[in-house]
Amino acid sequence: MKLLSNRRMKAFVSHKGNTLLIVLLWALFMAGCRDRTTGQTTASETTSTITAKNLLLDISKDNLGDLDWINTPGNIELSNGTLSVTAKSQTDFFINPEDMKASASAPLLFKEVSGDFVAIAKVRPDLSSQWNAAALMVILDETNWIKFGFENSDATGPGIVSVVTRETSDDANGPVLKNIESIWLKLLRKGDNYSMHWSYDGSKYFMARLAAMPERDSIMVGIEAQCPDGTEAVHRFEHFSIEAITVEDIRKGE
Repeated sequence: MKLLSNRRMKAFVSHKGNTLLIVLLWALFMAGCRDRTTGQTTASETTSTITAKNLLLDISKDNLGDLDWINTPGNIELSNGTLSVTAKSQTDFFINPEDMKASASAPLLFKEVSGDFVAIAKVRPDLSSQWNAAALMVILDETNWIKFGFENSDATGPGIVSVVTRETSDDANGPVLKNIESIWLKLLRKGDNYSMHWSYDGSKYFMARLAAMPERDSIMVGIEAQCPDGTEAVHRFEHFSIEAITVEDIRKGE
């Protein structure tokens, strides 16, 4: 058997090494991917993508710390930083532009915040009925607020929905999320501007909306669970954090 020359042997080893490196890198990429059809989390989705502490780790049913409820839910369960909230029937936040009928009955766990911030939540909503949703909210007053959630919309089915209310509510349907069980939501304030972003994995976010609101210093920032049309819904919040920071680019969210 004829042996390869030194030069050809080096070229052969280099070629094989590059091939093995490509295979290895592809395997690592696939291992870190998230299965978006099941909503399950893999190695790519880690707490390292979230810099702020999960506020749900520090509360109990009897001690909410700096948090408080608007509209006490039917039931709550807390376990290892995950909050399950039972929203009763006919619970919602909406001021209908068609007839001006107002609803402000959905459970909202909130914290008072002054100045700029970044709020993040990971939500796993019960989408068994129309308009069921788990959302991030900011409330300036009873007629000025923003709701940004993962909702079972009457227009699109499960997807990203935002409601900006300035005396009356609008209703904006965003990306449709088929076969997705959980999603990350991010709501930012910079001055009097607010932007809404969503993410599959808590790392790469996409902007859904940008809106200006009336000038305020202190506002309420929280997580909302609603069931406008069904009998009741049990929504899960697997992370909720608020950082008092000012982002450089509100459209990018960073």
